Amino acid sequence: MEKPLKILEAMDVYLPDVDGVIQCMHNYCLNLSKSNEVFAAVPKNKAGGGDDKFPYKIIRCKSIHIPILNQYYGFPKLDRKFKAELKKQDYDIIHLHSPFNMSSFLLKYAKKHNIPIVTTFHSNMAMIVKDVVKFKFLTTIFEKYLGRIYNKFDEVFCLSPLVEEQARHCGYKGKVTYLPFGHEFKRVDDVDSLRLKANEKLGLNEDDLVFLYVGRVMKLKRIDMIIKSLKILHDKNIAFKFYITGKGADLKKLKKLTHKLGLDDCIKFLGFVEREMLPLLYARSDLFLFPSLYDNFALVKVEAACYRTPGVFIKGSCAGYEIVDEENGYLSDDNVEAFAKRIEEAISDREKLRQVGINAQNTLGGFTWEESTKALLTRLNEIVRRKNDANKK
Repeated sequence: MEKPLKILEAMDVYLPDVDGVIQCMHNYCLNLSKSNEVFAAVPKNKAGGGDDKFPYKIIRCKSIHIPILNQYYGFPKLDRKFKAELKKQDYDIIHLHSPFNMSSFLLKYAKKHNIPIVTTFHSNMAMIVKDVVKFKFLTTIFEKYLGRIYNKFDEVFCLSPLVEEQARHCGYKGKVTYLPFGHEFKRVDDVDSLRLKANEKLGLNEDDLVFLYVGRVMKLKRIDMIIKSLKILHDKNIAFKFYITGKGADLKKLKKLTHKLGLDDCIKFLGFVEREMLPLLYARSDLFLFPSLYDNFALVKVEAACYRTPGVFIKGSCAGYEIVDEENGYLSDDNVEAFAKRIEEAISDREKLRQVGINAQNTLGGFTWEESTKALLTRLNEIVRRKNDANKK
């Protein structure tokens, strides 16, 4: 049996802010702490965070609020108390989840103290820069920066070969290990009873056509593309309800777009919903719509599949990875008209759509967080042993 490790997990944003990467690190910390001593180096947040309720210790550094992201972003280098608290522990390994201030700081810390340091390549960050600055040469400069940062790590963890391609495109030349992400939903057999509850809760009839989006409401998720696609269906007199679940910086813009296109009766913005409501939404939806090119995993794709709800994704996207068109989901070309057509084709055969949903549940169920953390811990132990063996020579 492996001896317990002292692990430092870290990133530039954290709870109580919520996104897929934060949830990933949080679930790693929860499960790693069952057999190891786990610490989380993250930014302070004015909303608090309830740090004392977790089984792992959270060490917070100075931060500022970034309005465009609506998140608190850490500045560890400027916080003496944070640095002093960090030095109280003799970590076996450090694991990063973002490539910015916290990475720069902890890479130097790891080198000084001879600690192995690894990172997970979560998101296509270059897309954010491209979307914000609009200039290709600035995106290229940013990608080179990412390459320099990632090349300083002992190893980079990726979900799939498609994600590895992104890391290599930035110039990363080191070792890559594929590790699965997890989810907290279980495959559900009694979907029908959840559909009935959802009908009562949402005022729907059983024959109503329902589409769903779950996630942060931000431009990079391309929710505007979904809305414009649904306008095409609406103009063909196809009746539907589209529920947008989540909060984000672009909520007002998308509501304006919905109103401008005359879709107020068809599209409902639910905002943040309690976790207990999500199973009802997933189970009741006929299609999960997710044209994002930004997401490297799309946990929501797996969550929807647990309730036999197939998704529509973009061909070649990481979100569409493992999707076989018309077998366990649907793949579309990357434009509004094609996305609308794919939705229309999917709903034209309700029996086939139902079977595709069943196939999605059987093939995209993925790993629990406990299983994915077990795979992570195995690799962390291997890296620590490798470092210890090198130190003995």
